[in-house]
Amino acid sequence: MSLKFARMFSSRPLSLGVWSDFTNRTPALKIADEKARQSVFHAIPPSGPPSITNPDQKEGYHSPVAIDEVFASAYEVLEQNSAEKYQHLEANKAKLSPREIESIQIDAEQHNPEVLYNLKFRPNAVDKDHPVYRKYLREQWESYDLMVTMQRLEQHHVIPDTLPTLEPRADVRVKFGHNTNSEFGDWVVPGTKLPAFAAARPPTVSVQEFETVDNASGLYSVVLVNPDVPDLQTNSFKTSLNYGLYNVPLTFSDNTISPGKLLTNPEYVFQQYEPLVPEKNSPVQRACLWVFRQNKPLESLEFNSKNFDIRAFAEDHELHAIGAHMWRQEFDRSVAKVREEYGLPQGRVFDPVRGTEPLV
Repeated sequence: MSLKFARMFSSRPLSLGVWSDFTNRTPALKIADEKARQSVFHAIPPSGPPSITNPDQKEGYHSPVAIDEVFASAYEVLEQNSAEKYQHLEANKAKLSPREIESIQIDAEQHNPEVLYNLKFRPNAVDKDHPVYRKYLREQWESYDLMVTMQRLEQHHVIPDTLPTLEPRADVRVKFGHNTNSEFGDWVVPGTKLPAFAAARPPTVSVQEFETVDNASGLYSVVLVNPDVPDLQTNSFKTSLNYGLYNVPLTFSDNTISPGKLLTNPEYVFQQYEPLVPEKNSPVQRACLWVFRQNKPLESLEFNSKNFDIRAFAEDHELHAIGAHMWRQEFDRSVAKVREEYGLPQGRVFDPVRGTEPLV
């Protein structure tokens, strides 16, 4: 009898402990697919594990020797350790801070096979309100996406040309959902060079925080600045504010700011979106998007969108930067149409070789 079928005859029952009893337990910690759950805890179907979709791989799958006995024993030990942690949590909950409570919850669930299965096979569907899922999602973010983002922010001098530094606390992602072309409709990799038409509509912004912040307002601000606007009077550049949002409530699970959400909540917008429209022979322009955590609701902002000082803006309103994103744009054939759509004047044509004296 092959090992693939031997697991079906495992008779050692699993204890109905803290991981197994869902009477008072969130279903988010359970494998939603019952067939997959049965194959994890009881028997792999004759057709192979549901988690393997490739027919050849599924046919050739064989369970390791004595996997059922080892799994059952390990499960009981880990589940008992988890029960002890939950008992400690219940006995001391009144004396613990929110962060300490989350830390114990993470310790109690981080080895749960169902949690690990969900993260492996359904990472986009996990409940981000539970701290154990955020722990693993944060580790995944730090292992790659965070490094790419910080490298691009520094490579393209977003830091320090806009803000002096960043201690990232949130995974900030951007996409332009109006694009039907898959090349431009997916999440934008930081530093990507986009044509004007691809960024002609307001973006969808995702802000995934990972840790609970004591005394947080739950409100966020988002600003999009362009630090590469030609300033002819100084033969240099100035910064424009191209998009501004404030007092946007976000949670761990409701963390996306879409154009649809802003249509129903126009009070979140303090500066309407204006896409970057680089002029011919001007340098590549950087679209720098910053996300701030607010200490309190903001009211009646005063600013100059044509010559915007993002550092003073953040300092004056006690904003704490938690994440950033950027993409790049340069003059292309679609710029004129975008200018026309937004009622902007025709662009200028600069000399390909930049001079040393102001032009006006």
